[in-house]
Amino acid sequence: MAEESFVDRIGLKIIIGFVDKIGFKTLDTAAATRRMLAEASFALREQEEAVSTIMQKKTEEKEERKKALEERLAKIRESVSVGAEYFDEEEDLQLEERDELKIPLSTRLANILADAFSAYSKAPASFFGDIQESLYKANILMPASKYIAISVGAGVIAGIVLTVVSGLLLSTFLGVTGGFLGILFGIIGFFMTLVFAKIYPKSKVKGRSDAFGREMPFALRHMATQLSSGSGLLETMRSVSVSDYGVLSEEFKKAILEIERGATIEEAFERMNIRIDSPGLKKATRQIASTLRTGGNLANTLKIIAEEVATEMRMKLKDFIQVLNTFSLMYMFVTVVAPVLITTLVIAMGIAMKGLPITPDIMWLLYIAFFGVAIYLSFMVKKFEPKV
Repeated sequence: MAEESFVDRIGLKIIIGFVDKIGFKTLDTAAATRRMLAEASFALREQEEAVSTIMQKKTEEKEERKKALEERLAKIRESVSVGAEYFDEEEDLQLEERDELKIPLSTRLANILADAFSAYSKAPASFFGDIQESLYKANILMPASKYIAISVGAGVIAGIVLTVVSGLLLSTFLGVTGGFLGILFGIIGFFMTLVFAKIYPKSKVKGRSDAFGREMPFALRHMATQLSSGSGLLETMRSVSVSDYGVLSEEFKKAILEIERGATIEEAFERMNIRIDSPGLKKATRQIASTLRTGGNLANTLKIIAEEVATEMRMKLKDFIQVLNTFSLMYMFVTVVAPVLITTLVIAMGIAMKGLPITPDIMWLLYIAFFGVAIYLSFMVKKFEPKV
C-alpha cells in the first residue's frame, strides 16, 4: 500500500506538472497574440496620422496653386473660370482578421530585435524622416518606432558579423592593420544596413505599383464585363477583390473595407492613388468619378481605358526592344570585340617591338574593367526592362 501510495503521488505530480506546462504555454501564446494586436492597432493609428499628413500636404499644395492662379487672374484681368476639386479625407483602416494566430520565426526575431534596440529607435528617427508614410504606402503594418528599432538591430548584427569575418581574414595578411580595417568595414556595414532599411519601403512601393499596373488592363476588362451584365460598381469591385489579381485585388479589398466604414467611392480611389503610383490608375479613377457624376456608360469608359493602358504597355515593350538591340551591340563589343582587339594589338606590337608594350598585370586590369562594364550593362538592361 505504501508503494502504491508513493507511485500515486509521483504520477499525480507528473500530471500536475504537465498541466502547469500546458497552462504556461497557453498564457505565453495569448500574451504574444495580445502584443501583436496592440502593435497592429498602434501601427494603424500611426498610419492614419501619416495619411492625414499626406492629404493635408496635398490640400495645402492645391490651395497654394489656387492662390497663385487667382493672383495671376487678378493681374491680367481675364475672365477665366478655374475650377478645382478638393477632397478632405479621414483615413480609417480596418485590421484584417487572421485565420491563424501562429507567430512565424521572422516575426519572433523581429520582436526580439525591436525589444532589444527599442531604446535606440529615437536617435536615427531624423535619418528615416517620413518613414511611416512609406510604411503605409508599402502596406507594412508596423509602428515606425519598431521598424527603426529593427533596422538598428539588423545594422548592429551586420556590423558585428562584418567586423569579425573581415577582421579575421584581413589580419592574416595585414596583421593589426587588417583588424582596424575589419572594424571600418563593420561600421560601413552598419550604416549601409540603415540606408537599405530606409529605401526598402520605397522600393516595395515601386514594386507594388508595377505589379498593380501589370494586372490593371485585365481587371478593367473584368469590371467592364461585370458592369455590362448589369452589376453595380461596388459589386464589381468586390468581384475584382476576390479574384487573382495580386496587389490589385488587395487594394480593391482595402477600398471596399474603407467604403463599408463610411468613405465614398471617390475617397476610396483617392486613397488608393496615395498608396499606388500608377498613371493608369489615376486616369481610371478620374474617369470613374466623372462618369459617376454625369451618369455616363461606365462599362464603355473602362473598356477604353483598358485598351489605352494595354497600348501604353505594348509601346513600352517596343521601346525596350529597341533599347535592348543597342545594349546587345554594346555588350558584344565590350565582352568580345574589345578584349580580342586589344589582345591582338598587344601581341602584334610585341612582335614588332620584340617585347610586350603592356605588362600582364595591366592586361588583367583591362580584362577586369571590361568584365565590370559588362555587369554594369546587364544591370542597365534590367533597369530599363518594362514591368509588363
